[in-house]
Amino acid sequence: MMTTFHWIHIVVGAWLAFVNFMPFLSPNTLMINNVVIGVVVAIYNIYMLFAKNNTDVKNKS
Repeated sequence: MMTTFHWIHIVVGAWLAFVNFMPFLSPNTLMINNVVIGVVVAIYNIYMLFAKNNTDVKNKS
């Protein structure tokens, strides 16, 4: 089952992949876009991993 966590990664990944080939952003804006999106994804992943402890695979004891 796809959770919101997975859908966000698919949408953001597609944006980061395709925006580089579309001519509607200048190179400086494109760089800022990639850095900002990368930082947002990193913060979101850190939050989901450490604060919420929400991972698909749990350690087996």
